[in-house]
Amino acid sequence: MTPARTHAPTRRSLRRLAAATVAGATILLLGAAAPGGASVAESCSAPAPSGRLVCVTVEDLDGVSPSGVTTSGKKSVDVQAYQYYKLTIRNSGGNTLTQGSATVALTDAVAGSPTASTASFVASGSSANCAPASGSGTVVCPLPNMPAGAETGLVVAYRTSTTPGVTATTAAITTSFKEGANQGANPAAFTAFETTSLEPEPQLSVAWSPAGQSVGLGTSPADTQFSTLKFTVPGGKAAFRSSLQESDGFVCAPELEGACFGQLVVTDLSGAAAGTFSPTNPFALTMTVSLDIAPALKDLAISHKRDDGTFEVIRTRCASTPPAAGDALPCFTPTKDNKEKLLVLQVFAYENGSWMP
Repeated sequence: MTPARTHAPTRRSLRRLAAATVAGATILLLGAAAPGGASVAESCSAPAPSGRLVCVTVEDLDGVSPSGVTTSGKKSVDVQAYQYYKLTIRNSGGNTLTQGSATVALTDAVAGSPTASTASFVASGSSANCAPASGSGTVVCPLPNMPAGAETGLVVAYRTSTTPGVTATTAAITTSFKEGANQGANPAAFTAFETTSLEPEPQLSVAWSPAGQSVGLGTSPADTQFSTLKFTVPGGKAAFRSSLQESDGFVCAPELEGACFGQLVVTDLSGAAAGTFSPTNPFALTMTVSLDIAPALKDLAISHKRDDGTFEVIRTRCASTPPAAGDALPCFTPTKDNKEKLLVLQVFAYENGSWMP
């Protein structure tokens, strides 16, 4: 996860169960983990006997990284991660509800105190009818007229918070309709809450990756090694969960005879749709390693284990950085910084897997 945080890494609950009373409605949040790191919670109003029962189901992705830049110079990591809130709104009884809207407002948790979120709305990952409200940090999505039993769905996407020390972001989702309490909605509006914990794992970075956005993942700058992964999701491609992780594992191509050094780096882009990454749209993986553990520059190669279990050894040096159209990929560029005592290895490739220099 992003290294922009300074508190000790601790594992937090992926689901918060809560109850609240807002605008006369009792909100019950019932959470359950869903496959792929997503989680789902449902909230329903508690109407008067003559009122309408409105339910909101919220899906989000737990454990995403906050965004932001940490440190400077060669030890600089810029994380650009994203989050989504997938909403399903249902009129579970009573007459038709009309001229409705869903309003989403975010707050950040910092040292236990809520503050206005620095997360920013992303139109390309959101439903087309959603837009920021004028002069506020909330996002408003108009709702269609909803007969009894009808439901509608929408997605609201954000770049994650850049607030220093943030530990979680909470979405307050308020649904309201033209029919007020005097016209039988009773309550006319209610608010559901969904909290996404942002876990500060120094050697892990996770993002939801929507179409049309540039994503940046990064592990925490350390004494011996840190890594970044940057890519752009083409327009029209499905969004997916991505991650970058370092570990003390050792996965080295047999032909290198155990000569790999540094930490094992694993990119997980397996959820990307076919064609997301290609020779014309590669990703950039940068491994920055202390010169204290690096061999001579002329002998360098990159060991890459693909998802299918096969190995390749990357020896081709990039003619330019980034590579020009038509350059052979994968390739890498090594840069030695004697002042900072760092070896920077920038790899351009389009196949997922495990990496070691």
